[in-house]
Amino acid sequence: MMDSLLADFRYGARMLLKNRAVTLVAVVSLAAGIGANTAVFSILNAALFQPRPLRDSGSLVQLYLGDRDMAYGSMSWPSYLDLRERNTVLSDLAAYGIQQFRVIARGEVEQIWGEAVSPNYFSLLGVQLQLGRPFDETDIAAHASVAVIGHQLWQRAFGGDTAAVGRTILLNRQALTIVGVAPRDYAGLTGGLASEVWVPGLLMPVLDPVSGPHMLGRNGKWLALVGRLKPGTSVAQARAAFEVLGREMHAAHPDEWSNSDGSARTISLVPESQTRIHPAMRLPAWAAAGLLFAIVNLVLLVACMNLAGVLLARAVSRRGEIAVRMAMGASRRRIVRQLLAESVLLAAIAGAAGMLLATWLLNVAVAMMPALPEGIRIALDPRLDWRVATFTLGFTTLTGILFGLAPALTGSRADVAAVLKDESGAGTVKRGASRLRTALLVGQVAGALLLLIGAGLVLRSLDNIRPARLGYKSELMVVAPLALDESWDRDRQHAFYDGVLEKAEALPGVRAVSLFEAIPGGFLSRTRRGTEIEGVTTGGPVEIDAAVTGPGYFTNMGVPVVAGRDFNRGDRDGAPCVAIVNRAFAQRYFSGASPIGRQIRSYEAAARGGQWCAIVGMIDDAALQSLEPEVRPLFALPVFQASQQRMMLLVHAAGDPGPLVPAVRAAIRGVDAGIPVADVHTLEQTFSVMLYPFRIVGALLASCGVLALLLATIGIHGVVAYSVETRRRELGIRVALGAAARDIVALVVRQGMKPVTIGLLIGLALGLALTRVLASLPLATQLLFGVAATDVISFVAVTLFLSLSALAACYLPARKAARVEPAAILRT
Repeated sequence: MMDSLLADFRYGARMLLKNRAVTLVAVVSLAAGIGANTAVFSILNAALFQPRPLRDSGSLVQLYLGDRDMAYGSMSWPSYLDLRERNTVLSDLAAYGIQQFRVIARGEVEQIWGEAVSPNYFSLLGVQLQLGRPFDETDIAAHASVAVIGHQLWQRAFGGDTAAVGRTILLNRQALTIVGVAPRDYAGLTGGLASEVWVPGLLMPVLDPVSGPHMLGRNGKWLALVGRLKPGTSVAQARAAFEVLGREMHAAHPDEWSNSDGSARTISLVPESQTRIHPAMRLPAWAAAGLLFAIVNLVLLVACMNLAGVLLARAVSRRGEIAVRMAMGASRRRIVRQLLAESVLLAAIAGAAGMLLATWLLNVAVAMMPALPEGIRIALDPRLDWRVATFTLGFTTLTGILFGLAPALTGSRADVAAVLKDESGAGTVKRGASRLRTALLVGQVAGALLLLIGAGLVLRSLDNIRPARLGYKSELMVVAPLALDESWDRDRQHAFYDGVLEKAEALPGVRAVSLFEAIPGGFLSRTRRGTEIEGVTTGGPVEIDAAVTGPGYFTNMGVPVVAGRDFNRGDRDGAPCVAIVNRAFAQRYFSGASPIGRQIRSYEAAARGGQWCAIVGMIDDAALQSLEPEVRPLFALPVFQASQQRMMLLVHAAGDPGPLVPAVRAAIRGVDAGIPVADVHTLEQTFSVMLYPFRIVGALLASCGVLALLLATIGIHGVVAYSVETRRRELGIRVALGAAARDIVALVVRQGMKPVTIGLLIGLALGLALTRVLASLPLATQLLFGVAATDVISFVAVTLFLSLSALAACYLPARKAARVEPAAILRT
């Protein structure tokens, strides 16, 4: 059996070498589809499947606090201590929270991300440090200033010196003793974002004197919890236990554990394997993965149908060879196996080429990535590991069978006697094969149209996800992140912001200057804060989207203030505390009534003592609040009545903002030389980071659409040319009987466009159906931003474009048919 199979592959290799042109086209088209699939799976594997270097990760679970608007929110430090002590289903429970720190490395101030953790963090996870030791209870009892640093920070700051353990590192101007170095492959539990330092959570009041003490109280919700199930305890049992425990926590601490309607908040318990990206992002991630796989597999399907048509024509042309083999005793099963062996061998060659292409595509994706903000490092390693290799091997084999099965079955159905006698019975095979090739052509056109429609929709959406389309009055802007020293008190923060505003406003070419908490219109442009609303939230604070802004921010950004006023320079400490809300806030909490004069209180960002703030303005629900489709309630507080260590300086330029970048950096240094300025860029450069995923999807769709169009055009040309070749006698007789050249061209084009038209109609129907389905997915709200799923321009434009391409593909063989010599045809 094995010898026979090897013989089939050797014979298949000879046939592929004999038909080099067909082999080359097949390998290139299949490699494109297989390579794209491998690249997409590599990214999915890195994000969802690659395990973290944790001990017995199957028994680990993560816990989140859920409320009305967010199922996977954060918990407070006291709640962590309560749950650790009172739960009965976990052998241990640890806590961690993502934090940004300023570190002095190589004599320069850097911003890095790290995790503030409970003392049992490393021991619970079972992470084996590369050097030194993890934290222990002794460190915590002694209030020791200790840290574990990541491998990259160890290399960068200490050159990989093994003597780094025991030395100190300046973190937020505090000297911490390094007790350990994390292994190279451990980047923390914050999925997708690499942490570079770990510090005890109880050190936050020292590292952040302003906000740190609040972080250890019940109003400070910033922690995710990770626990290890006791032996024999299932996830379902643990969820049931924490459901009861959540009700107990609600009864004991109603202010912290109540929704706005007084109902109890819930505890979401998720297995560690489902938290490699944040659980709230799992559905969008799977939707994105499904969409990417649908795109690349659709182009692969078009390639398979194209190749099946080519192999079908070859099978018909080889009917004499097949008939002889069958006459000599070969069974139909043996013939099918031989033809499938050729297909699988062809797919294997394409699979190897696809692996190389996948590596190149991943390198291109990395090269296309814009410079990330300082300190942000992506914790994804989309390498081609054994999972990727197994996926590619199985996928390649399936692909070979997919495009080779129909030609093999059709080619092995030859009438041996008719073929050997060269009688008309052979035409039965031709007619059957012709119908199958036509069906494959219809499928190619429908698939190509689907891809082109998708590409058109996404590219039009990309044009909308620009600052000018998100509500920005102007894109001529410089964006400067301001990360203040954590030791600065409120008065020094306000003095710095005053100084920066004055210096920036005095720069030549500056039209206006604004301050905002984050990049407006970005995915991280909002923070949720515990908030009380006078006369509404009687059960305690509720989590509401909040922002801190500078004077005149909404006016400068072109956000309509529909009632009341914008913030001004007089809204500062010593003056009455004020706030601004959006329409959605007024609609939800005041039933649409005017919010002016009503009061809110936010302990985390309001004036000293968490005093009540009067609402003095209401803004429209502007597009720049977020790219998400649902406009949620939002309130804003003035920066000079808040304690805010991080803000964005938005410098509105009168002309090209590029030359202003160094001037803005110098202005910031002029106020305080210790503020990092590496991330001062134009708005276009800042937005390029946010637009990167959209551009990748857009580039993928556009390239797949072009490839599908090319394959469909080749397929149309091939079918029409094959039809002309098999009808040469008929066409010659028509010419001999007086048919004009234009009549022959019209006949061939009309018959060639018939399956194309059917394919276009099927493609349009599928496009309308599938885009409606996609529009209901969370991912579509970003991919189709500002574009309807049934956008008429996209549908009409790509249909016309594909129709013209098909018409050109039919016209070339039609011209050849019109030049048939009747005399030569009739003589044969």
